[in-house]
Amino acid sequence: MDSHTRVTYRDNPNFFQRVSNSFMGIFIGFIVIIASFALLWYNEGRAVQTTRSLDEGLSKLISLKSTEVAIAENNGKLVYLTGPLKTDKPLSNAIYGVAVQAVKLRRSVEMYQWVEHEHKTEYNEGDKTRIETTYSYSKEWRSNMVSSGSFNNPSGHHNPNSMLVQSQMSIAENVQVGNFYLSQGLVSSIADFKKLQSVSAPSDSKIHLIDGVFYHSKNAMTPEVGDLKVSFDYAGVSGKVSANIGPPEYVSIIAKQQGLQLTSYETDAGDHLEILNIGQFTPQEIFDRQHSMNHVMTMGLRLLGWFLVFIGLSSMTSLIYTLVDWFPIVRELVSIGITLLNISVSISLSLTVIALAWIRYRPVFGVTILGMALIPFVLSRKRAQSMKRH
Repeated sequence: MDSHTRVTYRDNPNFFQRVSNSFMGIFIGFIVIIASFALLWYNEGRAVQTTRSLDEGLSKLISLKSTEVAIAENNGKLVYLTGPLKTDKPLSNAIYGVAVQAVKLRRSVEMYQWVEHEHKTEYNEGDKTRIETTYSYSKEWRSNMVSSGSFNNPSGHHNPNSMLVQSQMSIAENVQVGNFYLSQGLVSSIADFKKLQSVSAPSDSKIHLIDGVFYHSKNAMTPEVGDLKVSFDYAGVSGKVSANIGPPEYVSIIAKQQGLQLTSYETDAGDHLEILNIGQFTPQEIFDRQHSMNHVMTMGLRLLGWFLVFIGLSSMTSLIYTLVDWFPIVRELVSIGITLLNISVSISLSLTVIALAWIRYRPVFGVTILGMALIPFVLSRKRAQSMKRH
């Protein structure tokens, strides 16, 4: 592989510089903790609001008996319907002779380019750190332009400045289920893309078709820098049964009926319900899936919030580690102790914020979580009192 190594040196900070950096860490850690508290508070409020909105939606939902007729008394109400997708005309790309009756047609373009890879290895040499940086170069298919001008060694690794063909997304203007027209929000949920296997080569002799992929190349098996690879994907089959892509896809929708339009419904809690699932699902199944997604997101943000609290505390306590860094045995023991302490305190602080956010909505649940948050402090106090007695 084409590569070379560059060696540089960096001065290691002395004791006073490290202490100064630790004081800065205290300030940064405090800011991170405040931000994590805001995230945890927002997340709990969002989780409660989403749950209320979903429960409200299920209680007010009207299941349409027909997708062909819009009943006036349902205007402005939350409705449920299911049926096959329908569009006016096929989506096509004349250059490549591609046409498909679907909601979306995506053209993906990649260029064969030089790519720089960087690998660093650091060696501590007393008051300095030696840094060995190895740069290697390989030719790869990339969907984004790689600027060879920023390479450490651009000589012999030149990439073109632009692509002859760009990636593109085509979306049907009118998407329907029965006689109802889907909003842009509903259409955006149709994203189950499948590869389109093109079978007819374009008239341009410079474009070759191999395994359903178009190549702008003299020889697709041995590409050169600047060659292009073009492929197509589709989502939301919406026409008659086709030998290439199959029957039209069924979707299940929960949205507000406004005449023949299906749009976003605003709940009393303040959320917007505009749900489309690929396939045939009952209303209960759809709302159960939404509750599961809400739960996963809530837990994910809770973990992120806790991790930020832990990072903030670690930054704030880095000064202690710096002060004992000169004593290897003490340093390791202090490091383990501080880490365990930060984990315990970060969990308690995170649970406290979560509990305070829930007390307003579910007092019993909130108080229970608050009690769990206080357990480490209660246990540590009892242990301290026990040690005093002995």
